[in-house]
Amino acid sequence: MEAKELKEILAAYDAKLDNKLSLNIASLKSINLDKSENKMQAMLKYRIVEIVAFSLLALFIGNYIAINWSQTHLAISGVIVGLFTLIALSGSIGQVVLLQQIDFSKPIVDIRKKIELVNTHGLLFLKLIFLSTPVWWSYVVVGSDYLFSVDLYARMDADFVLKYLAVNFLLLIPLVWFLNKLTYKNLHVKWVRKTMGLVTGSKTMKALAFLHDIEEFEK
Repeated sequence: MEAKELKEILAAYDAKLDNKLSLNIASLKSINLDKSENKMQAMLKYRIVEIVAFSLLALFIGNYIAINWSQTHLAISGVIVGLFTLIALSGSIGQVVLLQQIDFSKPIVDIRKKIELVNTHGLLFLKLIFLSTPVWWSYVVVGSDYLFSVDLYARMDADFVLKYLAVNFLLLIPLVWFLNKLTYKNLHVKWVRKTMGLVTGSKTMKALAFLHDIEEFEK
């Protein structure tokens, strides 16, 4: 067998091998995208349930505020609870909009970026929990009044309440600054990375890390 014939055989074999590898990679991507698309559809249904739940809660809180409008402390407590409910509702609506924007015919990086943005949704609720700590009393006041018809405010000393509210208000300012720093864009900051690693799950942390890498790549 001449060297020329041997080269032609090897070239044909390489071409077949390349085609097979390309086909396997394309099939693998197709399977992964199919799985991702199914997961996104399931996530979309879950987010719609969230929207319904938060909408009903918002209506309930709105009705509670209207009924107790003449009692300032109950109305204010209701407004605070309602505000956090609306933030959570808007976050869930934003997730539905984002999920509907995912186009699986687009480049893989674009799809993955949107998917990871969906996966970071838990960070919003975590921030809401931290942000609501200075005003946790509003939940207790509304809950005790609605469930047990007990007005806790009437049983508290007025001076204690004013001092307590002043301290919590002062805590709110540094807390807002702290939570504003907890974003994937600040993962290069050591304390932010460590803090987020402690307070978020592994899935959320991986999503945040990926978004940070994409952000750096796009620069």
